[in-house]
Amino acid sequence: MDVIRPDQYVIMILFLGVLGVLWLWVRMNKSGLGARINHGKRISVSEVTAVSPADRAMIIKVDGQEFFILKSKGVAPVVTQLQTNEGGE
Repeated sequence: MDVIRPDQYVIMILFLGVLGVLWLWVRMNKSGLGARINHGKRISVSEVTAVSPADRAMIIKVDGQEFFILKSKGVAPVVTQLQTNEGGE
């Protein structure tokens, strides 16, 4: 008695093929997809970095202005507005 029939192999290969094509499409269009998802939002997280297991450094953009936030466990976050370089230097 066969555990897996030949038609199940075909279905599995077709499923993996469709999954691979979807993955490739998302990778090629991720900038456009991200723009559509974030359209109209006023706040976005630009970057998050773990400084230590309990500390995080974040750059957040609010209405075109960027802020640096240092967040530690048990302490109020430190928020600093970053200067934007308008002159293109």
